Amino acid sequence: MRALVTGATGGIGEAIIDLLIEKNYEVIALGRNITKLLELEERYYNKLKGYYINLDSEKEIDIFLEKNKDLSIDLIINGAGIGEIDYFENIPYSSLKKMIDINIIALTKFSKFYYDTMVKKNKGVIVNISSTAGFQQGGPLMSVYYATKSFVNSLTLSLYEEGKERGIKVFLLAPGPTKTNFKGMDRELSFFEKLYVTTPKEVATELMEGIEKDKFVIIPGKINKILNFFDKLIPLTIKLKSIKKIQEKKLKK
Repeated sequence: MRALVTGATGGIGEAIIDLLIEKNYEVIALGRNITKLLELEERYYNKLKGYYINLDSEKEIDIFLEKNKDLSIDLIINGAGIGEIDYFENIPYSSLKKMIDINIIALTKFSKFYYDTMVKKNKGVIVNISSTAGFQQGGPLMSVYYATKSFVNSLTLSLYEEGKERGIKVFLLAPGPTKTNFKGMDRELSFFEKLYVTTPKEVATELMEGIEKDKFVIIPGKINKILNFFDKLIPLTIKLKSIKKIQEKKLKK
């Protein structure tokens, strides 16, 4: 079996690759960290092929897909994603556009390309990595990031229902805060944060278990599952103020 992973050089992407290799997958790893890609190729000799690609460039994505159009992919994991934290007026439009290009455009292009090939085979698996942020109606100080993740959630759940008729399994992986180099998380955690912040390995493990159990929405971490459940009961105005306070604390650290 062969899997393709975008965002392969990030914390969650790399952790997922480790488990895919354990399950005897051949892995196509896409990322922008050449050093990490070479390290992965050396670690998993003959089992992994790395490709350097800027996912904010549709041209580079199109070139990759055209060159590898005959490569059969059984599982695709759209794991690439970036975020920005600040007041809307302080974030350059170029940074906002890059978020949209990577979090939405790249994910949609890869999903569309491989979904279509999987339809022809009447089988395949697609995993889109989103965030619990995608379940929120808004995210002050991370407005565009939250909006992109809402898009990912909606697209993925729609494809989940459509895919059932085509033999395609579609999964939504929605981690809460995870200890990676993601903006706002590359710092020392408070005692309370340590109770719910997950590690990349925990996220990867719950993803694999969720796929095996056919759980189409996977939220890693017991506390994150509980928080997501009770979140629906909190008035919107209170949620927005709460999210704003949380992000303000990240800005100060």
